[in-house]
Amino acid sequence: MHVRKHRWSRDYESAEEELANLLAAKHIEAQRWLGQPDEEIAAHTHNTDTRIWCVEGSIKFTIDGKQFSLQPGDTLDIPAAIVRSAVVGFTGCVCYEAPIQS
Repeated sequence: MHVRKHRWSRDYESAEEELANLLAAKHIEAQRWLGQPDEEIAAHTHNTDTRIWCVEGSIKFTIDGKQFSLQPGDTLDIPAAIVRSAVVGFTGCVCYEAPIQS
């Protein structure tokens, strides 16, 4: 698996309710988390492949020296054991995160 950014919504004004419906339809239990404005998330890894959905604000991940900016409607797939860090945008962010189901 490779790091992959894509859209979960075709609407650039996507709403949290839209994502909640999408996750429910696909039977995905995702954890909701908030990033505070300009918060720095230290480098870390996960034991499983992970998918992150952005529903509000923005966040920029750094993975293997490459940057991936997420805004509402964007999704980022990150392989297990890959070191990632992030900086939350100036308005904060609301994201959902779950292990990728095979």
